[in-house]
Amino acid sequence: MLVRRAKKKNPDSFVVVTGCLAQDRPEETAALPGVDLVVGNTEKSQLLRKIFQSYPDGQGLSGRPPSPTAFPLSPWIGGISRFDGHQRATLKVQEGCNFGCSFCLIPRVRGEMVSRPVPEIVEEAKRLARNGVRELVLAGIQLSSYGRDWGLKAGEPRLAPVVEKLLGLSGIQRVRLSSYAVADFEDALLPLWKSKSGLCAHLHLPLQSGDEGVLRAMRRPYSLDHYRATVEKVRESAPEVGITSDLIAGFPGETAEAFGNTLERIREFGFVDFHPFPYSDRPGTPGEKMPPKVPPAVIRERMNRLLDLKGECLARSAQRALGKEYSVVVERNEKSLQAGLSEEGLRMVFPEREGWLGREARVKVTGIRRGAAWAQWV
Repeated sequence: MLVRRAKKKNPDSFVVVTGCLAQDRPEETAALPGVDLVVGNTEKSQLLRKIFQSYPDGQGLSGRPPSPTAFPLSPWIGGISRFDGHQRATLKVQEGCNFGCSFCLIPRVRGEMVSRPVPEIVEEAKRLARNGVRELVLAGIQLSSYGRDWGLKAGEPRLAPVVEKLLGLSGIQRVRLSSYAVADFEDALLPLWKSKSGLCAHLHLPLQSGDEGVLRAMRRPYSLDHYRATVEKVRESAPEVGITSDLIAGFPGETAEAFGNTLERIREFGFVDFHPFPYSDRPGTPGEKMPPKVPPAVIRERMNRLLDLKGECLARSAQRALGKEYSVVVERNEKSLQAGLSEEGLRMVFPEREGWLGREARVKVTGIRRGAAWAQWV
């Protein structure tokens, strides 16, 4: 759809498709009407080189053949320097995954887990800070395993020293972790949350299912006891840390009892918020061949129950936040409203103010609306 839209808007455009679809199904992607070039994830570091080489007449956009040394060969492609209009930027520190979950294509399309060198991370963070970024979100597919490919053990400090270096940079006020796994959990992060050093007290810890049998079928690298122990460890060290999660409804073989177990675990773990997803087969994954399939109507019904429970979680979180003030980076929301994420992971909505998008603002939670926290400007 996006390819057709690009060509319709500009018939002379040179359309390149890259990413996971391009890596997994290059021939199918190349056959889409309007696609001029397909570049998989493994070649993304040479994206500009390939565009120049593939442009009509092979002369490149500048009218000259590309120089063999004109573009970086690092898988990190040098990173970015600006996140215009925003004081919060995403900084990628890790790529690939070794977990091999039965529902997931990532190991096939993104390769094995690899950690980004610390000097490269710090250099990109410095550039972002010079251009107005105040909060960094450290991103990675298998973020909890950062440094393991260098031979570091799970119990050793790996990501924590990186966070400390970033918080020591001029201009950087906060660092937030993106999705983080129970497997390879790094205990060295706990003192940073406890000391309120600037590491946001928010941990997004995907659960996917609250049933032990379904977790085994998913080939998740943890048990419920492991997950529970991690949550308890975090809350014992830093009770203010808000935990959010991901859940999948309708994985093959998920019975009504198994789904009920998931609902119970959501209540037990007291998530600030969670993101529910309906299961769908990914071609070539083990899950595609797993019986029995859950009927689509049942998946929809379970999704509705998860969404209802999500609303309850948000309402409880908003109730606890009533009367409190928070510093948030202003984001888009529905018409006439803007939103922001607290350090603890609570999303709050407030009236729109022109010119504030991407800037840090101070808001106060004053109520609950549609199951979410409603705030006013301070």
